[in-house]
Amino acid sequence: MKQNPFQTPIKIWYDMLPGLPKVKWPILKIKLKHGERNLPQPLIALVDSGANKSILHPFVAEALGFNLEKLGRPEKGVSASGEYKSWQLSSIDMNIYGYDFNLPFTVIDNKQLLWPCILGEDNIFQFSR
Repeated sequence: MKQNPFQTPIKIWYDMLPGLPKVKWPILKIKLKHGERNLPQPLIALVDSGANKSILHPFVAEALGFNLEKLGRPEKGVSASGEYKSWQLSSIDMNIYGYDFNLPFTVIDNKQLLWPCILGEDNIFQFSR
C-alpha cells in the first residue's frame, strides 16, 4: 500500500482508555496487516511525539506472522523503562480512519512495554496534525 499524497492529514484526538481513570491520551484505533495476516480487532495505539521510532509489542509482531528468532540478531538499547532488545520490521500495512499506510516498525522486547503499539515521529508525523 502506498500513501496517497493528496489525502487529508489524520487528526489525532485525545481520548480516555476504557476502565481507567479519566486521563485523556493521544490515541488512535488502528488496524494492522502483514501479508495475508490481519489482526481481527483494531489496536489502541499511543501517539508519542517524544518517541523517535514506532514500536510494536512482540505479541503483536508474532500475531502478524513474524518470528523474532528468524529476524536475526537483535539490537540492544536502553530507554527510561530499562534495557531492551529490538528488531526492525521494514513494512507493516496500517489503516487509520479508513486511510491505508505502509510503514516501518521496531519490535521491542521489554517487559515494561504497556502499549501494543506506539506511533513515533519516524512515521506518524508524516501524515498527521
